[in-house]
Amino acid sequence: MPEPVKKPRKRAYSSAIREEQAATTRRRIVDAAGDLFVERGYGATSIKAVAEAAGVAPDTVYAVFGSKVRLLTALIDARLVPDADAANVMERPEAEAVRNQRDQRTMVRLFARDMAATLSRVGPVFEILRTAGAVEPAVAEVYREMNGYRLGNMERFVGWLASAGPLRVSRKEAARTVWAVASPDVGRLLRIGGAWSEDQHARWLEDVLARTLLRDPV
Repeated sequence: MPEPVKKPRKRAYSSAIREEQAATTRRRIVDAAGDLFVERGYGATSIKAVAEAAGVAPDTVYAVFGSKVRLLTALIDARLVPDADAANVMERPEAEAVRNQRDQRTMVRLFARDMAATLSRVGPVFEILRTAGAVEPAVAEVYREMNGYRLGNMERFVGWLASAGPLRVSRKEAARTVWAVASPDVGRLLRIGGAWSEDQHARWLEDVLARTLLRDPV
């Protein structure tokens, strides 16, 4: 007796579709949360409001993110790393361009431009995280966590810079300097309080970092 013809398996195909649908839902929720957090503020934005704006059930938002504060961190991550192929902000093509340079001044210039552009995307959301942290302990903990990640990334940048030549200060001091000067807080003061453009911000950051970190800043 001939063997029965086996039907092609659709499990892998169906799984890929489900993953794509899940990713689309996640992006829709994050985008909706971003609009509402900026428009209303963190405290005045409920999970229900985010769910309605995203066209999903509140239970779906909780299932994907767990809590409102983690939804906020997901929004920051999405704006830090728009390219889904990069696992970390320092693994994006813009950061790779900095790492692959061998001239320190060029490295600082590219880094400053990238940071100014990144803070344009992330700054408003990071400010929400900072202000919400003043009244909600869970958010304050995430704020400290994010600042820790930032310091680690600045240490990586300083390592790249030091590999291309000597610095004016120690690596530890250099990393702390970059962490402070290239922060969302300073960016907010310059961009909002000072009404600077992204280009002005980038040129100022380049000049400050070159004068502070490089033995030959010119």
